[in-house]
Amino acid sequence: MSAWAEVGDRTWVRRYDEWDLNVGLVVGADGALVIDTRANAAEAEQLREHIRELTDQPVKWVVNTHAHFDHVAGNSVFTEATVYLHENAAAEENLAGTTFAAAKVIDLGDRRAELLHVGNAHTSGDIVIAVPDVDVFFVGDLLEESAPPSYGPDSYPLEWPDTIEAVVGMITPAVKIVPGHGAVIDLEYARDQAIELGKVANTISTLHHAGTPLDDALKHTEDWPWPVGELQDAIRRGYEALGTPQRPTLPLLGPS
Repeated sequence: MSAWAEVGDRTWVRRYDEWDLNVGLVVGADGALVIDTRANAAEAEQLREHIRELTDQPVKWVVNTHAHFDHVAGNSVFTEATVYLHENAAAEENLAGTTFAAAKVIDLGDRRAELLHVGNAHTSGDIVIAVPDVDVFFVGDLLEESAPPSYGPDSYPLEWPDTIEAVVGMITPAVKIVPGHGAVIDLEYARDQAIELGKVANTISTLHHAGTPLDDALKHTEDWPWPVGELQDAIRRGYEALGTPQRPTLPLLGPS
C-alpha cells in the first residue's frame, strides 16, 4: 500500500493494493472532501485513519465517481458527510446521497470542487471531479492506467470515446489526471487512451455494419487495441445498442 501523494496544494491521492484503487482527498478551509470510499466498511475505517495523517479537518463531503462497489461501499463509515453522486449512479445501485444531473459545485471555503457528468462511458453515472485551483482532475474509471479500461455489462463502448474527448477538451497541458486505478497520468496519456477507446468503438461498428454475427465478432482477433478476451462485454453492449446485424446484400438492378 502506497502513502499519500500530493498532486496539488492540499490535494492528495492514495493508491491502495486492494483493487488497485485510488482515493482522493481535497482539503479546504471549511472541511475535507473524499473521492471514493473503498470496497467495504473495514477498508473505509482504515481510510478514515489515513486521512488523519494529513488533516484534522472533518470529512464533510464524499464524492463517488460512479456506482461500482469498490468506489462506494465505504460511504456509510463517513456518517457526518454529505454524499454526492450522479443521479444515474444512485439509481443503478439504489445508493443514498445528494444527486445531480449535469454539474455541481462544492464550496470548500477557500476553494471549490466541480463535479461534472459528461456522458455515458464506463457506466451511465460516471463523473469527473475538477479541482481548478491546482489543475487536478479525478476521473474515476473513465480512464485507467494499470490495466485496459474496464468494459462491463453496464458500459457504453460506442459512447465512451466521445465522452473522453469531451473531458480531454476541458483540460490543459499541465493537468494532473487521477484515474480510478493506477498511477497519475497526463494529458498525452489521456489522448492516447481516447484513441484506443475509439478503435474499440469503430471495430464494433465495422463488424456490425458488415453483418458479422455476434458470436463471430466475439472471436474476432484483429483491429483491437487490447486482447479480445477483455472486450467481450464491450462487443456485446455495442451489438445490443446497434441491433441485430443484417448481412449486406447487393442492390437489385432497376428496370432498364
